Amino acid sequence: MISNSDKEKYKQDGFVILKSFLPKRIVQKILIEAKTIFANQMTIHGIEVPDLGDSEKFTHAMFELFNKDFDAFVNTGKTVQHLISLHALGVDQKLVVLLKAIGISFPNICTRPVMYFNHHCLAKKKIYHTVFSHQDWRSMQGSLDSVVIWVPLVDINKDLGALQILPESHKNGLTSTSVEEGFGKVELSIKQKKQLISAEVEQGDIVIFSSFLVHQSGDNITNNIRWSCHFRYNNIEDPTFINRKYPNPYIYKPLEELITKDFPNIEQLKSIFN
Repeated sequence: MISNSDKEKYKQDGFVILKSFLPKRIVQKILIEAKTIFANQMTIHGIEVPDLGDSEKFTHAMFELFNKDFDAFVNTGKTVQHLISLHALGVDQKLVVLLKAIGISFPNICTRPVMYFNHHCLAKKKIYHTVFSHQDWRSMQGSLDSVVIWVPLVDINKDLGALQILPESHKNGLTSTSVEEGFGKVELSIKQKKQLISAEVEQGDIVIFSSFLVHQSGDNITNNIRWSCHFRYNNIEDPTFINRKYPNPYIYKPLEELITKDFPNIEQLKSIFN
């Protein structure tokens, strides 16, 4: 599952890359299902849907949808966050066993998983494709041993914007000075910027890291999308988490108004239930 040397690396560096940890079929299923949902919107917008396995052509179709109907693109992006396959991975027994192996004695989900599909042509703000250096604990505010598991859905090298990590930065505590767009921003010195390393990974690999580890997005200089997802976990048995009454900083609520006016009507419902 995880070797003693990898456990020590995690403690020392604040992260570890576990090669071929997940079956590629599980990761590929999530990716294909996400692309299928986007493809549904491409179809009704008159955009030719390429083979889902053709990364370059599908990327260009994504660009076209983004430019043709931004609202549809955003809503679809929200919808893929609720894939059953995505959520199932977050509670997969293999991940639970891993969490316990590195010391999370009673793993608990911190917040919903997040799927990313990053490219500068699919964003109106830089932060939506390249996130500055930050610590996840600032937004999580959970147990001191809380962790993040980052899963590449495609092979991600430096050119595609591999995760950039500052080794051992988890030992410096909370160094985030402000929160911007939900991220606990950390200002890096020139020396620290030079110490950043790129975590190049392949489909099936995972990166597990302390929520205090300072990290940032790499620059995607390719014509392809960087597809990835992450999962966050707390330890229910951390005494400080217990003493702080299990704080939860996340807000989740529905809109009060109807999104689609005068929908649904009786005839539409009859077509479902008859």
